[in-house]
Amino acid sequence: MRRSQDVQTYISGFEGYNPPRPNETAEKMMTLINAIIATNGLEAAHHENYKAAVDARKAAFAETPESVQKLLYQIKGAVEAQYGKKSTEAVVINAIVKKMRDTKLQKTSDNPEKPDQAKKISQSERSFGSITQLFNNIISNLTQFNAFNPSNSAIKIPALQATAAQLTILNNDVAQKMQQLKTIRATRQKQYADLKDRVRRIKAYVKSQYGNTSTEYNLIKSLSV
Repeated sequence: MRRSQDVQTYISGFEGYNPPRPNETAEKMMTLINAIIATNGLEAAHHENYKAAVDARKAAFAETPESVQKLLYQIKGAVEAQYGKKSTEAVVINAIVKKMRDTKLQKTSDNPEKPDQAKKISQSERSFGSITQLFNNIISNLTQFNAFNPSNSAIKIPALQATAAQLTILNNDVAQKMQQLKTIRATRQKQYADLKDRVRRIKAYVKSQYGNTSTEYNLIKSLSV
């Protein structure tokens, strides 16, 4: 941004500076530069929001004592304790738990707008979505079991349903924040492309207006954005 600001400062002082397009005037350049500065601020804020959503989801799925992965041990133990290790109920739950443990949570990208990250992002979202669906399957089965009533309040049916609902909220929040980040970065990319084009046009105009050996042209010819 510093070089584009320098260009704007220089052309503001050029005598007789009157480009053919309004976009290359000092006033319009200042407007674009200020817009890019504002967009950069928004991008930073959206990036932090996205990272926070990713971290919150990761914690809920795997990194806290209350996470889904930790609950699986408690659910498995409660079912085996109540119905028996070889019971139909235990076999059903253990099969789903195994699928969940076999589903590796893929790391979510910090740069979702990059083309080379598209496949990784898709894999990550599928992994979190699969775990959420399997967790809901466990709850659905537990509600069908006769009098499932563990003493641990964290794995009672209402608590598990609340946890599942929260997982969906977290998945949706990551998706929303990702889209917001992609959108603001696309806006910023367009603004920088516009800025680069304007600076090229300014150099061409200054060169034609003042000459390629003029003080005016020498001031800006090496400034690139």
